[in-house]
Amino acid sequence: MSFRLPVICVASVLALLVPAADLFAEFEFHPRLTVSEEYNDNLYLNEDNEQEDWITTIAPGLQLLYRNRSIDASVDYSLQYEFYKNNDDENMDQFKDIQRADASVLFFGGRPFTLQITETITRDQLDDSERYADYNELINRSTVYRTSVSPQYRLSLGQTMALVFGYTYNNTEWVDRRGDDTQEHIGRVSLEKELSSMTTLFAAYAYRVMESDASEDEFDRSDYSLGFRHQVGKRTSIGAEAGFSNVEYDSGYETDSTTWSADGRYQLSAALAATLTVSQDFTVTATDGLTKKRQAALGLEYQKDTVSADSAVFWSNSRYVRLDREDTGYGFRAGISNQFSNYFTGHLNGELEFAEYQESAMDEDVYRYTLGAALDYSYRRFLVSCEYRHRVNNSDMDANDYTNNLVTLSGTVRF
Repeated sequence: MSFRLPVICVASVLALLVPAADLFAEFEFHPRLTVSEEYNDNLYLNEDNEQEDWITTIAPGLQLLYRNRSIDASVDYSLQYEFYKNNDDENMDQFKDIQRADASVLFFGGRPFTLQITETITRDQLDDSERYADYNELINRSTVYRTSVSPQYRLSLGQTMALVFGYTYNNTEWVDRRGDDTQEHIGRVSLEKELSSMTTLFAAYAYRVMESDASEDEFDRSDYSLGFRHQVGKRTSIGAEAGFSNVEYDSGYETDSTTWSADGRYQLSAALAATLTVSQDFTVTATDGLTKKRQAALGLEYQKDTVSADSAVFWSNSRYVRLDREDTGYGFRAGISNQFSNYFTGHLNGELEFAEYQESAMDEDVYRYTLGAALDYSYRRFLVSCEYRHRVNNSDMDANDYTNNLVTLSGTVRF
């Protein structure tokens, strides 16, 4: 993995060197240090023989923001060391595993030619159907590096029409060998027409080449689409896109599908908004290649004074293109936060999900729920948090049942 940190390096150099030569530059640099202690009563998410452990995390990090006439850079980077009291062979202290990042650099924003470079370094799930928990760093998870480079040129064809040419290079590298490393090249062209200040129409074509270290998952793909975005007054915004995709594998296998997406937002009041998203498209998974994925979510968002809340009903379905496998999940999630004073903020959240995993060898039905609560204390440069999580995974395959409780105390100092 020689191509891991281009965004972080470029953004840091630009932010440190360019401000002196540009009177209009804005520059912020904020180091931080987080130390936390976590008690986990079921480290490996087992049904029986549960192993408890204490996990110490030390995470130095920094946030860098830089902006001038030609560059808009945002970098959040940290090193997350984890030390296990009873299972020290699980310690995360190797450089390839401890990095975390969310970085973006935009060159020449607002001009005809732009260049966007992004990189993320996260700890993500490998296989959707295996045991997992979002907060568990060990089970069915791996560090993954994602880099994207996207130049674009916008050719104006008058005051209300433009032709947009673009290219995107995506590189994905998993530290765990179970994850398939991929490189994707996408060329695209779109014609955009502004009917009014409220409505925009567009037609687009894209051709992509997918390269993978799993040779059976290499393919070429063509996408054709039409869409629009419309602002209906001050309260409502809607958008929709529909098209057709054709996938040709290097092996000779071919598949195609309609693709579509729609989203809407309606401001019920100054504090309350309803949102809707639905989509169908091809996506690439970490371990099993291409899937045809459909998903939908209907949500409510509330924000007033010191209280914020959100909730959503969700559904998703994934059909694997080259495997006899289908995953379906649906459920409900909700969360609420309340700032009690200038120093204290409380959080409550929960999620209930039903999942069905259907394969040629076996089927599995899973019911799981997660409850969480946290209390934050913030004073100037210091943030102290206490958090509790309770998770139950109930499967018709008994070996995949588990119950998990976590208590975490963390402190952050920011400069």
